[in-house]
Amino acid sequence: MLYWTLLFIFALDVLVNFNSSVKIKHSVTTDRKTIAVKYLKGWFTVDFITAFPFDVVLLTIFGLPDEHTGRHFYFLILQIITLTKLLKIKKITKELQEYLRINPGVMRLMVFAFWFTQAVHYISLGWIVIGASEAARVPIDQYIRALYWCVTTVATIGYGDYHPDHDSNIQIIFTIVVQIFGVGMYGYIIGNVSGLIANLDVARADFIKKIESVRVYLNSKKVPKDLQEKILSYYHYLWDEKKNVSDENPLSDLPISLSLEVMIYLNRDMLMKVDLFKNSQDLFVREAIQMLKPLIYLPDDYIIRQGEYGDCMFFLSSGDIEVLVDDKQVAKLGPGSTFGETSLLAGEKRNASIYTLTHCEVYRLSKSDFDNLRSRFPDFNDEIEEISRQRGID
Repeated sequence: MLYWTLLFIFALDVLVNFNSSVKIKHSVTTDRKTIAVKYLKGWFTVDFITAFPFDVVLLTIFGLPDEHTGRHFYFLILQIITLTKLLKIKKITKELQEYLRINPGVMRLMVFAFWFTQAVHYISLGWIVIGASEAARVPIDQYIRALYWCVTTVATIGYGDYHPDHDSNIQIIFTIVVQIFGVGMYGYIIGNVSGLIANLDVARADFIKKIESVRVYLNSKKVPKDLQEKILSYYHYLWDEKKNVSDENPLSDLPISLSLEVMIYLNRDMLMKVDLFKNSQDLFVREAIQMLKPLIYLPDDYIIRQGEYGDCMFFLSSGDIEVLVDDKQVAKLGPGSTFGETSLLAGEKRNASIYTLTHCEVYRLSKSDFDNLRSRFPDFNDEIEEISRQRGID
């Protein structure tokens, strides 16, 4: 039943490959003729060989050999046909990593674990084939004991309760080969797996390194502890919310068109909250989004101070702020609010302070970009003037 189930899965795999889109260079095609040609020239032969019941055909034609012929070797040769499927492992793991977005370090560990398991399995079978495994009433008992010998030998433990026959050269040579394999594998694990595990989360490793370097620098400069805590809190907020330790965009080297699509996708929540963007034409949104610079402010911080020169306006993406005039609260603003535009319109100093109550993410629009948008989009200019008249403050 297990044999025929396996063959059915392999046959199903052939059908799936004939009906799966393929990637040719950098484009994906769903044309059936192209798919079939590429598959027939590629992995079809391997898939067909593993899906066809050669074992049954050969046994039907030649019959089952007697005990003196060596049934183990006979069946081993037949199973090698099925093992040709292992040639596709590299292709399969590459596709898994590409389509499931698996961390490269995790994938390398998975591939290593797979091949290590395969090696241990076939070494155990080899131990049975050469007649070294003790006799057992059922095959599974014999396999478990062979697996036990293999694990203790490869792990360089070697309790000695299972050992090769001292009168059998083939068993002694087989054991020597397995011992050499075990030592080599042990050295590989020590030298590589620890590094793989350390690199499973590269971003977090960079974050920890960044925090440590900042901490050492602040201590060396004798920066006050309360200020140190605010700085470290800023980096922790960046990590918790953005999984990054910098305000810089990791995708800054993308083409402008692709970068713009990413920016609109990432900022769509903010765009839906801000009245200026809700009903704006698509061209205005695409122009404005390229001019906005994201900034983060910690709680109990000033975004704007009363009396300073106004050289920009802001859009509040998340968090809560309060508007202070002469240190008295006159208003509270939430996500989607705009502020700082009045001084740009009037060309005067700020007549109010903006104070953060929570962690706030804002987008800054400089005066030059602000004037550029006003001149090119009359609707934006009218909306800004209306907001300024309604609020009456900065």
